[in-house]
Amino acid sequence: MKNEKHWRIAAWAIWLLPAALVVAIVVTAPLSRSVTEIYHGAVTHWWSLQPVYSGSVGFNYLPLFLPAFGLFAWLPLELGEILWRWAALAGLGVGLWRCTGPITTTSTGRYPLFVLVSLLSLPIGLSAIRNGQSSAQLAACLVLAAACLQQRRWSAATVWLCLALVCKPLAIPAIGLAVMAFPRLWWRALLGVLVVLLAPYLLAPSAYVHALYAAFATNLMDCFHPPDRTFADVNGVLMAFNLQLAGAPSLIVRVASGVAMALAIWFTARLAGDFRRVLLWLGFSTSYIMLFTPMNEANSYVMLAPALGLWAGWFLDRGETRMVHTFVLLSVSILLLADVIGLVLGKGVRNEFDKFWSPLMTFVFLAILVAQIRQMAAEAGQALRRSRALTAAPAIGTRPDQP
Repeated sequence: MKNEKHWRIAAWAIWLLPAALVVAIVVTAPLSRSVTEIYHGAVTHWWSLQPVYSGSVGFNYLPLFLPAFGLFAWLPLELGEILWRWAALAGLGVGLWRCTGPITTTSTGRYPLFVLVSLLSLPIGLSAIRNGQSSAQLAACLVLAAACLQQRRWSAATVWLCLALVCKPLAIPAIGLAVMAFPRLWWRALLGVLVVLLAPYLLAPSAYVHALYAAFATNLMDCFHPPDRTFADVNGVLMAFNLQLAGAPSLIVRVASGVAMALAIWFTARLAGDFRRVLLWLGFSTSYIMLFTPMNEANSYVMLAPALGLWAGWFLDRGETRMVHTFVLLSVSILLLADVIGLVLGKGVRNEFDKFWSPLMTFVFLAILVAQIRQMAAEAGQALRRSRALTAAPAIGTRPDQP
């Protein structure tokens, strides 16, 4: 498509068609295949000051999620369910659009880049959006935070990061890595997390909130050791080799991986002044969440998809078609390969393969990020050597021994 108008129409269609589909699905069966029934039940208990935590198969979020989702639960059922899903769609769409601005530097054009980024980001997340999973809202908050970080809007970025924490406690690694990449965030992030933790005390009796936090801590431990279940995380890859991380080794690997990513992102902050700094933060954050936090399923990869799409857009704008093809293959394989396997070998094999393939592709993505850091270090070294050479060179028309 040579006409920018056609690209604009395609971009709107990519996001408006799922929005319309959400309306059709919710109106037909509001709670069919939806996890929001768990949220509604927990909010009802919150309003009546009853316990809300019942183990890893139930409600697993911070107490502030309850009044936040209560804004949607208070509405008529169909309207609340639609708006909850639309919030994720709108957040993802606006966030990705804002992030394509810093990427677009050539004649490729912003709308073609946005269409590519959208096509690689949205389809992977459609199942999570359709089911009403808060993973989609978390993904939207992280992408909106990425746009604010690039613009040096520290307070706005902190708000989105804290909203991500409200959506899911899994946002903690993303907040920690953001502070390492952008040190000016540290006191804002600390203040924001305290607000998230203390706000429920303004909305409910203190004794009840105390009990909620105690139950949340116990519930969090249950989530790290769910009985008789495997997930699409690092163990999903290891189980193909009859291996498993559990107990103390699992904790050591999670902590060591977090420290390694924190050091990598801190090192990157000294190298990159362009959007790669933000893209590396988003890539490391979502990769860590996928691989090293508990109870991630195939639908949870809605959080990783925007990072894949934005990196593809970065490489497309710079004419690196081989890397664009690599990211297309990563995204398409996460989206479709398990379904193809399922058609051939059955649903059971499909589900187990998905738990293996999605985290495996995340490891491939991490390898690409590490390669990017090495390339950035090489670029910084070359720039430093050129600068030193120019400084040491004698002025034109003078002899080397002249001052």
